Amino acid sequence: MALGLALLALMSAVLWARLGHVSEHVGGQAQRVARARVLELGPVHPGQAPGLAEAAPWIDLPDNWDTRRPGYTGYVGYHMALPPGLAQRERPAIYLPAAGMNAEVWLNGQRAGGLGRMQMPPSRHFYTPQLVELSPGLFRTDGQADQLWVVVVGHANYRSGLAPVWVGSHAELYPAWRWRGFWQNDGSGITSVINLAIAVFVLAIGWRDREHSAYLWFGAAAAVWALRNLIYVVVEPVIPDLLFAELCVAGAMWFIGLFAIFALRFSQAHQPGYRGPPYFVAVTLVYAIGTTAYFVAADTYTKANAAFAPMAAVGIVLTLWSGWRLVRLATLKPRADLLAVAAGAVIYLVLLINDYSIAIDRTSLGEVYIRQYATLPLFIAITATLARRYLVALRTAHELAASLQGQVDEQRRQLQVSFERLREAEREQARAEERGRLMGDLHDGLGLHLATALRQARTASDAREPLVNTLQDCMDDLRVAIDSLDEQERDPLALLGSLRFRMAPRFESVGLSLRWEVAPELGELPALDAPGALDLLRIVQEALSNTLKHSGATAVQMSLATVADGTRVSVHDNGRGFDPAQAATGRGLGNMKARAMRLRARLRWLHSAQGTTVELLLPREAATTP
Repeated sequence: MALGLALLALMSAVLWARLGHVSEHVGGQAQRVARARVLELGPVHPGQAPGLAEAAPWIDLPDNWDTRRPGYTGYVGYHMALPPGLAQRERPAIYLPAAGMNAEVWLNGQRAGGLGRMQMPPSRHFYTPQLVELSPGLFRTDGQADQLWVVVVGHANYRSGLAPVWVGSHAELYPAWRWRGFWQNDGSGITSVINLAIAVFVLAIGWRDREHSAYLWFGAAAAVWALRNLIYVVVEPVIPDLLFAELCVAGAMWFIGLFAIFALRFSQAHQPGYRGPPYFVAVTLVYAIGTTAYFVAADTYTKANAAFAPMAAVGIVLTLWSGWRLVRLATLKPRADLLAVAAGAVIYLVLLINDYSIAIDRTSLGEVYIRQYATLPLFIAITATLARRYLVALRTAHELAASLQGQVDEQRRQLQVSFERLREAEREQARAEERGRLMGDLHDGLGLHLATALRQARTASDAREPLVNTLQDCMDDLRVAIDSLDEQERDPLALLGSLRFRMAPRFESVGLSLRWEVAPELGELPALDAPGALDLLRIVQEALSNTLKHSGATAVQMSLATVADGTRVSVHDNGRGFDPAQAATGRGLGNMKARAMRLRARLRWLHSAQGTTVELLLPREAATTP
């Protein structure tokens, strides 16, 4: 269905193209002038209107120089008869649909108007229609016939000449002039801008998505086509006119080659397993490069046009292959975008043949070239396939992103569950380790004291003092263990204050004073965990117990202060002391050292005549048990 509609549109476009040059649709009493006397004026601009031309032959317009005066370069004058009463018309004018390369109008020996430069090399107004208003003051008033000349300047073998002209009022001729001017010049410029925008868009995306090289070839073809169509717009090229014309023709050949490569790559991308003719890309590029080299090497229009027909015929063959390949793809995969591409390719092919038939026709002149417009539906259809790929990729990316987000959320949930389980396991492990350490500590301390108390109770002795002391040690060990578990009071100040409060009665019962001294300004104290708190309390408890049992002191002092290296805890007595080296093998001192190592603290004994000091230095950074 889509292909059928495209073919119908195609036939309409062909009919419009073939009949456009005879359907100027001028209104009112405007008259078409298709006969003129012709006078060759030579290679130099005459500078004035030619004289009377009674001897000049009459010819029918259009006058295509390629047929009637091959090899002629210069100026030709066309003398025409004006219809009676033209001078009395409102704003009389003459309309030149096609004059190449350029033309000017002379009325009764006075220049009435024209476009651009008439001197060699002339400006390129071959594709530009001219509407020249004839001033009423230029018409004769003596009853003699008005002499109207159209002087044309052109090159040999470049379709120079003059098409039939129209005379009438300005209002009658303006619509036809505006219609042709838009479709031949303004519209061509607009298509160049659109094609260039499409080329930039496709090349930008194709450059990022090089896996599908078809779009890079298409973008290059669209860019070349946009530049080639400047031939309809540029009238004063910055390079020599011959070179400009050659590059524009070569651009058309390059477009054909690049588009053929696009058709190959496009088919390969959408038809798995298809490879295409061997060496197709290389042969096509050789064709484009070879035609460009030929045209650029030609130093005259005659040489440049000598091989135009066969080279253009090869281009038509390539375009036929491209169109067939895209139509074949659309029949294999009847998708809307592929059908649109195939229809656009067929339309372009037929209009290419139409313009090619105009270009090689050496008798006609004044047809409207419309192949530049035929590429618009083709380019838009191809760009639509790219947009479709982009939208599909975008939808797929969104679906993948949504799926990935769901997977991430599920993984996050599972990780959260696993993390909570791990944290619970760690907490359980910490509790188990803490219970194990506490049980070990109670076993070594409280258990030992209870065992000692049991033996003492079984001994048939009336001495109860040792038993009481042992049970007191049991109570002290139990209270120290309980204090270490208190999460609210695990800094050294609170721990040691509680320890001093619990042990003070024992010291007072034997006549010893236990002083507690805290530095006036304490800095930041380390926070201890339960094992660290227990180790600190055990070290100080062991130091106090040794003082109570072995020192013979009369006064004991506990102190707490912050120093440069950390927090210092000390126990000082005024007793007889002992030699740490000799007591190193004792169990109590060994336990104190082991606990100090777990705290990463420094433990030392200082002995002097004034007594013994046990000093423990807790570090700032590592005050807890690892």
